[in-house]
Amino acid sequence: MNFIIENKKGLSLCIFIALFSFVIQWIENEIFQIKVLDMLIIALLLGLLIKNTKFPMLGLFSTSDKAPKFVSKQLLEFAVILLGFNISFSSLRDNGIPLILLAISSVMICMIIVFILCRKIFKLERGVSILLATGNAICGNSAVAAMASVIKSKSNHIAIAISFSAVIGLIQVILLPLITSFGTITNFQYGIIAGLSVYAVPQVAAASFAVSTESGLIATQVKLLRVLMLGPVILAVSLMTGNKVSKEGSFFSKLTTYVPWFVMGFIIAGVIGSLNILPSDTLEKINIATKFIFAVSMAGIGLTVNIKDLKGSALKVSVAVIFASLLMITIALIGINIYNL
Repeated sequence: MNFIIENKKGLSLCIFIALFSFVIQWIENEIFQIKVLDMLIIALLLGLLIKNTKFPMLGLFSTSDKAPKFVSKQLLEFAVILLGFNISFSSLRDNGIPLILLAISSVMICMIIVFILCRKIFKLERGVSILLATGNAICGNSAVAAMASVIKSKSNHIAIAISFSAVIGLIQVILLPLITSFGTITNFQYGIIAGLSVYAVPQVAAASFAVSTESGLIATQVKLLRVLMLGPVILAVSLMTGNKVSKEGSFFSKLTTYVPWFVMGFIIAGVIGSLNILPSDTLEKINIATKFIFAVSMAGIGLTVNIKDLKGSALKVSVAVIFASLLMITIALIGINIYNL
């Protein structure tokens, strides 16, 4: 309750942006009968606009307001759990092995090639190279943070890896849905592409649900398959670099380091959803709430990104991140053709 009171301006702003985004999408669909942008992307763009203009000076929210960061992470992760109730594991049953193999191979290939590019060609420091490879191959900021604790990264290395990857990931959220306009990619295939190539879980949701619900659900499942690779990758890197994973802490705390809590929650919700025990009207209400929570989260993401921060980072890092995104898209397209997905 104290958190809500102390950060009421930020929370109110995120909710207002989500509601305004819903209104814009309703106008698109009902009045103009076109869909230019999904409400998730609208909320994201509005958040970016407010953050990077003089709007904050009007008192909408202060720089000390923790609400945007909270809704862009914790609230978003809760929304991901809610998605699980829509999951039918039939798609993984029918295409499970190919999707798992594709997720594993994409993570391994991206880790190796991006590290070599950063370290050997661009001559970036080893810590930055490992963090960039980990974040873009697996699951964004959480992967960067987990790996940083293992390789004892400098704080500026973490900032560089996260800031550039996150911003370019936002650009990908806006541009990636455009590939569906070519008409040769199904919603299922687009979900695979988004799940494999987009940087972070919230960005995957924004880039995929903007196309269709099927794309969003498949993208989320594929992305979470990548997330599950975090533990094995961290253990492998710790062995190769000679750094030991900390033995301190409870079993649960160590488990949540390698398998984020929302992934476990998503799996549990997915099992419940696959049992078909939820009434259809209840599931519909959950879906409406999930969509709105995602919009609030997208607003929070936009409000946490300062475009000016880009000026202080190296061009080489940007090129490396863009290369990683294009590499994952290429792997996804190859995998779709190889496994006839």
